[in-house]
Amino acid sequence: MALMDVIDIMQRQIVAFAHNDLLSRIASGEIDTEQKRKKLLSEYAEELLKKFPDWDSLPIFLVAGAGFEPAAFRL
Repeated sequence: MALMDVIDIMQRQIVAFAHNDLLSRIASGEIDTEQKRKKLLSEYAEELLKKFPDWDSLPIFLVAGAGFEPAAFRL
């Protein structure tokens, strides 16, 4: 398997975890303010930097629909 494939798989795993974690926290009421959401997204970005230190210039965007529809991360 090529290195790019491995990196892509690892990236998808991290994004899937962050996605599921965010949705479960929203559903439980734990993420009820913009400040808490930003803090959690910052923690996700920190985790990415630990695993992929060269990716420090990549932005993370949260894209969500109305209500609590599934959110997606774009790296």
